[in-house]
Amino acid sequence: MAGGKLSARQKMINMMYLVLTALLALNVSKEILKAFHLMEVSFNKANANVAKKNTGLISTLRDQAKTRPDEVKPYLQRAETVLNVSEDFVKYIEELKTTLIARTDGRKEAEEGEVASETELTEADNIELHANYLFKNPGDAKAKELTKKVNDTREKLLNLIKSGGGVKVKDSDFNKIKLITNLKTDYDKTKYPGWAEMYFEHSPLAGVITMLTKIQNDARNTEADIIELLAKSVDADKTTFDKLEAKVIASSSAVMVGSEYKAEVLLVASNSTSDNPVIVGGRALPMENGAGIYTARPSNQGVFTWGGVIQVKGPTGIKPYEFKAEYQAFQGGATISADKMNVLYIGLENPVSISVAGYSPNDISASISGGGGTLSKTKDGYMAKVTTSSLTGCTIVANVKMKDGSTRKMGEKMYRIKSVPKPESMFGTLESGPAPAAALLAQNTIKAVLPNFVFEGITFTVTSYSALYVPKRGQAEAVSGTGAAITQSLKSFITRAKKGDKVLVDDIQAVGPNGIKKRLAPIAITII
Repeated sequence: MAGGKLSARQKMINMMYLVLTALLALNVSKEILKAFHLMEVSFNKANANVAKKNTGLISTLRDQAKTRPDEVKPYLQRAETVLNVSEDFVKYIEELKTTLIARTDGRKEAEEGEVASETELTEADNIELHANYLFKNPGDAKAKELTKKVNDTREKLLNLIKSGGGVKVKDSDFNKIKLITNLKTDYDKTKYPGWAEMYFEHSPLAGVITMLTKIQNDARNTEADIIELLAKSVDADKTTFDKLEAKVIASSSAVMVGSEYKAEVLLVASNSTSDNPVIVGGRALPMENGAGIYTARPSNQGVFTWGGVIQVKGPTGIKPYEFKAEYQAFQGGATISADKMNVLYIGLENPVSISVAGYSPNDISASISGGGGTLSKTKDGYMAKVTTSSLTGCTIVANVKMKDGSTRKMGEKMYRIKSVPKPESMFGTLESGPAPAAALLAQNTIKAVLPNFVFEGITFTVTSYSALYVPKRGQAEAVSGTGAAITQSLKSFITRAKKGDKVLVDDIQAVGPNGIKKRLAPIAITII
């Protein structure tokens, strides 16, 4: 970016862009990386469900081909080819994912109850190695190969549902699948140099792996749409399949709070013109191509379960097929923190916010160690208190309760421990320095203030002080005060003060929250 025939100014701009990109990469929050992981796992599960369903459809076509070979075989052959083309593409993407993950430290070790292939990436926030692999080869070979593979697979799959060769498919059905399939490389050419650059060049490894898994999901869903169309086209007037099973197919089982969760509820191998109602919570869902469309918009995090029945009309009446599904809502958005400001103050109630993506606050527990600390839960989060200073600071740990009742550690954060800073002493509203006697007489209390302290509402009260009136000519006179009030004795000295005389306030004692005691700096004022 800084080479070539560019002006010095343009080279500097390009270099600043690289630095900014690196800084942004270093600050990808754990919550965002966790969200990417949840989405990757969700896509993998959706892929497995769709692949299983497609295999079942082809198995049904094979059974039909035994009794109606002339009618069914042309469609079966194309369906099997669709499966092979899609499988080759999915394997290609899987090999690419394996290569990218292998170039880092792979995945974390699986804990009890976890599947090794579904654990989080060790270097989820890495932004360089995959970019080098995809874009630093001669001519961006890998990125171009990936882009070409997506487009070529899309064309191969679409060509398999064109009429001809004993297969009859409606143009409207072909155009519909061509329109709705997400297996494509469309992008805004005015903003990005290419499709691959847009999605992979500046994304963390977790985002790249999730995006590649999503592309596999697009291929599986396109595969499903085409096989369903071929199966339907065998006999558009009636359903000939001998197996009915309720299925829920969702693009993802994880959804951000505030965004929409959408799922198709349908009978596998059913006619797309079916009017079998889908009932959820006593309400019939709207139908699209024989599938009931369920939508939800969660307002908080957690796991949500839903289900219902599909009422199938048959020769003997209506037969209900029950189904059940769940989805996970997680909080989206960035978390930004100033690491050097991670401080807990001794004697104060320090508010702390703790959240774990994909889990509700009720499933989260936290603990604190070091500094004699305690941690209590409030309606807005947690309140941390520390009582002693520690060179190593203290640690707050977040845990979540799993479905099996076990507890798992999800993260921790170190905090420094500091004392509340010493307040500044003031003669009413006056600081040390020159001031007219009238200004001193207008004041009523000695004050202790904390200007610009990060905590609002923290106050200190002066409990005692000593004062000395030092005339320019003559004998000094002393007076002491209990509490913050300026004594009448001190004011009488100030009343007869002349230019050049001094008023000194020393040994100022103040008390703050939870009995915190501070001795303040003296105040020295010269009468002008």
